[in-house]
Amino acid sequence: MKQKLMNMIFTVVTAVSLFFAVMTCALAEGIVPIHTQVTAIKDEVSGIYFEGSFELELSSEVKEVLERGIPLVFNLEVEVNKKRWYWFDRQIGKVVERIRLSYNPLTRQYRVSVGAMTQNFDSLDQAVFFMTTISRLYVAPYRNINPEDYEVSARFYLDTERLPKPFQVTLKKDDGWDLNTGWFQVDIVPSKE
Repeated sequence: MKQKLMNMIFTVVTAVSLFFAVMTCALAEGIVPIHTQVTAIKDEVSGIYFEGSFELELSSEVKEVLERGIPLVFNLEVEVNKKRWYWFDRQIGKVVERIRLSYNPLTRQYRVSVGAMTQNFDSLDQAVFFMTTISRLYVAPYRNINPEDYEVSARFYLDTERLPKPFQVTLKKDDGWDLNTGWFQVDIVPSKE
């Protein structure tokens, strides 16, 4: 009886330990939105703006590819929709911001490119922090938005279609390449006049 009880306790402890180990590995890599919001601002540059910060953890496979000089392209998509009960929601604005992260092995510097702007960094952590902190991204022309009538969704992901073709063929999502928040709802801050 005592032996059966010890075996059962051992089995339960092993199962729980395995569960937490798997969950820790699953949460260790990926993109997680920390703080996101949309604000309508009416001033000299009126518009609807997105602000947000994300937590990004690159897997060892992704870091290795980056350090060999292969650039990684991330996309941030933000959509503003007006809710309508009688038909499909009407899209008010949509923006896709392309962020390119690259590494130069000769200078040992990381480079983040957003549109025509580029910035160099000495460490990967600095580059990732810069690219995952979004401030005043223009989404649409100004209008008075409120949470009852409007819905804002966003996603931040690694664009694997922009990798070289040999990587696309052998790409496995379970090897740390599935860097994607999926679509999530964004908080709407009341308009500022």
